[in-house]
Amino acid sequence: MHVGALHISAVNLQEVEQKVLDVAVTIICDEKGEGYLIVDDNPASEILVLNADSAEGSQILNNASENQVKIVFSSSTQSGKNLITMPTPVRVIALKNVLIKICEQLYAYIISKKGHLRPVKKVTPPLSTLKTENIFQQLLQTKLSNKCCLITSEGLPDIYIDGINNLFVTEKNTNDIEKYLGVNFNTIKIKEISPEQINERSNNMPVAALNGVLWRCALACSNGKLLAGHSENTPVKLTSWPNFSRQGFKPDYFKLAAIMAKQYISLAELNKQTQIPFEEIADFYNAAFAVDIIQTITNKPDTAKPAVIKNSPHKSILKKLAQRLGIR
Repeated sequence: MHVGALHISAVNLQEVEQKVLDVAVTIICDEKGEGYLIVDDNPASEILVLNADSAEGSQILNNASENQVKIVFSSSTQSGKNLITMPTPVRVIALKNVLIKICEQLYAYIISKKGHLRPVKKVTPPLSTLKTENIFQQLLQTKLSNKCCLITSEGLPDIYIDGINNLFVTEKNTNDIEKYLGVNFNTIKIKEISPEQINERSNNMPVAALNGVLWRCALACSNGKLLAGHSENTPVKLTSWPNFSRQGFKPDYFKLAAIMAKQYISLAELNKQTQIPFEEIADFYNAAFAVDIIQTITNKPDTAKPAVIKNSPHKSILKKLAQRLGIR
């Protein structure tokens, strides 16, 4: 079962190989859920992908951790612990299939060792003003409270919400949430459960990233009204670009995102500048807030004090080599 994002670092790849990796990961995350596998530059990531057909690549491979899964692109067969050689040129589908098998084995190993979903640290906003009137607000409250719950309704599939690990689990299909959107919320039963209970009950059930489900539910359930406790007069900003591949996309969202990504602006001013109906702005804001990409002026970083970057004398050889090769 999906237990939180695995990380994959790529070093010494040729431009085409990097594109092959990016496409393979994108396809996997589309199938498995957002955040299933993340590409970054962490040399301690669970999976390392590199090209070994150079002196630099060979040195990186020799210094890689034995416990790290290594996918090596090479014209010759490489050997070593937790190492898979893929002959060049590498194809997207071949790499995708290898990565899926590795991820499934790693997730199974984590669960077998830890016995439960690994917790994710997150800041929990105050919930005193958050009302629960529809399925979207219930999912959001569960996430913000760092809790887990079972949601049921007569005649509908059971769904499990893991607010600790940001996961959505269902009996049959991750699109089952659509069946709850038109149901009277008073007929829906909510039962708080533990992460261990989710693990016990949900083996082999479809899993999706909770943020993707929250985005869809926010657009479907907000009805043009801001979440309780949020103000149209508070300056806000997007911290990252939304995933517009999710369902519920409207062309005006591009315009809203472009403005909100550049500056702090209140929703009232946004409405005035764009002439986009406020109801549409409210739906977009609620969805963006639910997936953690909204920042308010009250928690704006202190720009008066420049960040101090300390050079650690204990940088790993992988990090040093990555920097030498110009890989960020």
